[in-house]
Amino acid sequence: MNKIWYRNTTWNEEIENSFFKKLGRVKDKSMRAQYLKLQAGSLAYTKTPALMDVAEKLLNKQLTEYSDVVLFVSSAYGLLGDIQGFKGIYNQAIDLYKKAIDFEATYPNYISPSFMDYAELAIKTKRTDLYDDVEKIFSEKRYDSASSFPFALYKKYSILSIISKYKKDMEKAKYYADLAEENAQKQETGLNNHQTLGLVTKRDEILDEMVRK
Repeated sequence: MNKIWYRNTTWNEEIENSFFKKLGRVKDKSMRAQYLKLQAGSLAYTKTPALMDVAEKLLNKQLTEYSDVVLFVSSAYGLLGDIQGFKGIYNQAIDLYKKAIDFEATYPNYISPSFMDYAELAIKTKRTDLYDDVEKIFSEKRYDSASSFPFALYKKYSILSIISKYKKDMEKAKYYADLAEENAQKQETGLNNHQTLGLVTKRDEILDEMVRK
């Protein structure tokens, strides 16, 4: 059992009983929703099938019983999307990321990484029917702050380059490819106290190859 009661990376009857006993003692409703999501995340990212199933149940409980705690709704849909992606069920993953994005259209103050996950998975699975939607999402102001660091800009511009190339707009494809490379090569962010925050430490080989093709 993990020392942090909502960060267990294994699961059995004893851990489950202990978790829900402690969850029941939490008076604040928003904190209960958060603990469900955090515990689900710890299990989901083990990528173990049985534990991912438990994570899904916890997230569905969160979305059912705490749907009014809007702070954690879109990130819960995003995590459900991650789980489907880990399982290789990519169309369902895309649908769940889109649910998060649609929720964020109503609650733009609560942004998750789902917009980037949606775009990246649409590109990597060659869902060309979604390319216009990806471009539209990237143009929306509510995602500007979430895609302001070099790592996010590298991915964003790589994706836009690939879409432009698909649409036979080679000038725009090169423009975005150059911007992606510029952000990939950055050595500092320009932030006084966070010079290395959000830099590209590992390139995405799949996106790089798709940009080069």
